[in-house]
Amino acid sequence: MSYLAVPVLNAVSPLLALPAITASFGSTAWAAIAVGQSLGATAGVIVELGWGLSGSQRVARMSERNRARAFGVSLVAKAVVGVPVIGSAVVLSALLAPTGYRAVTVGVAAAAAIAMFSGGWVFIGILRPRLFLYTEVLPRAMLVTTSAVTIHLGGALWTYPGALLLAAVSAPVTGALVLRVRFQDLLSLGPRRLARVIGFQRAALTSSVLSSVYISLGTTIATLGSVNATLLFASVDRLQRMLQQVMRSQNYFFKGWVGREVDVGIRIRRAVRASIVCAGIGLGFGLVFALAAPAVADVVFSRTVQVPPLAAAIAGLSVAVICTTMSTGAVLLVTLGRVAAVATSAAVGAVVGLPAIFFGAMLFGGTGALGGQLLAEGSVLIVQVVAARRRLRQLRESGRRPVGGRTDPNAPADAKASAPGAVPGRATDPV
Repeated sequence: MSYLAVPVLNAVSPLLALPAITASFGSTAWAAIAVGQSLGATAGVIVELGWGLSGSQRVARMSERNRARAFGVSLVAKAVVGVPVIGSAVVLSALLAPTGYRAVTVGVAAAAAIAMFSGGWVFIGILRPRLFLYTEVLPRAMLVTTSAVTIHLGGALWTYPGALLLAAVSAPVTGALVLRVRFQDLLSLGPRRLARVIGFQRAALTSSVLSSVYISLGTTIATLGSVNATLLFASVDRLQRMLQQVMRSQNYFFKGWVGREVDVGIRIRRAVRASIVCAGIGLGFGLVFALAAPAVADVVFSRTVQVPPLAAAIAGLSVAVICTTMSTGAVLLVTLGRVAAVATSAAVGAVVGLPAIFFGAMLFGGTGALGGQLLAEGSVLIVQVVAARRRLRQLRESGRRPVGGRTDPNAPADAKASAPGAVPGRATDPV
């Protein structure tokens, strides 16, 4: 339940205040908040530096002291990147904000980006989702709910971005206290090694950025292909994203379950098993989505959107594929030391998906756009599976595939960093 609560509350909590905001201040206020959220989330993808993809498995088998040190280093690395990136997002949000709502838009943008400093990726890696709940998710939900009540009772609109900012700043502070980060952990690396840390995260960051491109731009591309495709595609895509928050829960567990194993051979076998299990779960989710999407759309969108059976079936297949790639990428390829392959798969997804959605919408409307989305997700899965099979074959043919207690010479050095006092990954990872 803790693993499930994290993604669900993460998805729902920012929306708790919207009814009060629109009722008290109208649609222009909501537009100002939406602009800030979009710009802040985009900046946050860069600020996060891909730690959620590559970091969870690394910290899973670290000692408590090294874990705290790694989180401290991540905070400093994010700050170095975040100052110019968040500054740019703030300036741009001020320029694009509706008249009279500049401060609100800027506040929401800053909060969305600063939220990426949290320690959730560490708590997921060490199989402690409740710490994630207590340090970030629940406090934010409570603060946003308080702001919603305040606005409903006649309070200022600023209470909403103020609540988001307070939650965003308090999360890394609380996380650092829980993980027992020392002040010297924030100063443990000089400028040169800090630059190496940022460079070490380049593949994970590239994957996050490219994934966000074809995911976040899907509705825009579908609209460019055909305005008539927008309603169906955007509505079904929203339902898919809501379900993805639920599907993320088992992926959170598998990251820690696989990553905590020190023996490389067992860790790889666990990663393969996790991918197979997620593929089966994905088929179940996809089937349920295909059958339930038309009825759910009637409820969620007040019967303003009709989802044809073919569109529901295509979207269901996309759900199944997405659930599988959550594991083949973030678990299996990371375990095999092939984070760059995750970035490659995201690039292929963008190259295939954006034109496929455009021409699908142009030729077949919303259903065609959903077909283009399925092609994008399918291409991502193919690239990831091929990369994983190639790496496993290399290990097997070279005789270096780990068995039992033997260690893979090509494994990241942090596999040996579980002993108290060990420095994680000194050979390859500057952290």
